[in-house]
Amino acid sequence: MLEANESLLPKSTKKGPDGRVARLNVICVGTEDHPLDELIRLLDTLGTNVAGSVIASTRKISPATYITQGKLESAKALLESTGADGVVVDVELSPNQLRNAEAFLGKPVIDRPGVIIEIFSNHARTKESKTQVELARLEYILPRLAHLWSHFERQRGGSGGGGAGQRGMGEKQIEVDRRLVKKRMSVLRERLKEVEKERTIQRAKRKEVLKVALVGYTNAGKSTLLNALTRSKVLAEDKLFATLDASVRMLTPDSHPPVVAVDTVGFVSRLPPELVASFRSTLEELHEADLLVHVVDGSSPTAREELEVTVQVMKELEVENTPRITVLNKMDLLRADTAGGAGALAQSLARRNLARIVAPGAFSLSALNLEEVGRLREVILEHFKSKLEAYEIVVPYSESKLEALVHKHGSVDRVKHLEKGTFMRVRMEEQWAKKLGLDKYRT
Repeated sequence: MLEANESLLPKSTKKGPDGRVARLNVICVGTEDHPLDELIRLLDTLGTNVAGSVIASTRKISPATYITQGKLESAKALLESTGADGVVVDVELSPNQLRNAEAFLGKPVIDRPGVIIEIFSNHARTKESKTQVELARLEYILPRLAHLWSHFERQRGGSGGGGAGQRGMGEKQIEVDRRLVKKRMSVLRERLKEVEKERTIQRAKRKEVLKVALVGYTNAGKSTLLNALTRSKVLAEDKLFATLDASVRMLTPDSHPPVVAVDTVGFVSRLPPELVASFRSTLEELHEADLLVHVVDGSSPTAREELEVTVQVMKELEVENTPRITVLNKMDLLRADTAGGAGALAQSLARRNLARIVAPGAFSLSALNLEEVGRLREVILEHFKSKLEAYEIVVPYSESKLEALVHKHGSVDRVKHLEKGTFMRVRMEEQWAKKLGLDKYRT
């Protein structure tokens, strides 16, 4: 039987000097529409080396393999000359295209969605994210079972024969696998329904607090920024898709009304639809947010493209109209070493100016600089304060409970004790003001 959790990537056939299996080597096949830089970073996250690459034209597409035979022949020549273990194609291929390409090349082939799903599988840590990723993985695998049978057999060195009897048994086994995969998917969908119920309850509990969600391209530094903003310790790694779960932390205990910050899963161009669908409950956090902080890696040479991908995903999730602050992060990486002289300084200034052109009016900082992060925290808090209604009220001394609730859910600018009660100048959300009945205490 096909193991559903088996790695989609080919297995390395070489060993290093220490006797351990060496890093996997692959040939990348990209298209002229998209630079291979991002795919190379994705593969590096999986511990995979790129031994060579071929760039195909999207104006000439083969229905059978997507990549034309000429480019496949170039990839095959690279496979033979480099001894690479397989081929990664930077587009989504149909099951038939995958199977045909693999048959022509004689080596395992994986497409872009398969690579991203593999990364998600490796980085899922909580029960929720593991369930979401497994469902996405099975949705990806189901229409490709016939291809994956030959894919894994190729990695294992063949099935030990190939008569009609074996092919017949293989076809029967594929049907068995299809039934098992569908059954497992049903179980996972039911499990995710329970997860969504729990998330709905959690969000209901947070309905009385203001929410700021950190969004952005993968590895833009959202988790590091969340840690700095909230003085917490959410896992932050210099890896693509290090965060797959929505982490919620209090922005500051001194904030009235309370504000929580939410970290979210990073985006990437051409994210597989299976993953978007499976992570729907996690992405729902964006719909609940009162403010979005769009974090952009200002040091990235592809910062503009990464910003545009995130904006497009926000449109697809229908949160593009939520108030937003854009932050250029990792600006410390663009600061020149003073020992480099005037030339290095000029180059650094040029790169910093270029980053600012990518996102005009953005807040520039390094998440590692607590002073700069502190200024961003004040900008966020001031954004919320500016949206609050102003009230001048006198709370009778007999209603000390109401006075405590005003302090808890509002921003109190002035307090003065009068003969009739406590005068308070407060800014508060209108819905909370109505809930507490502040109008009858107005002066």
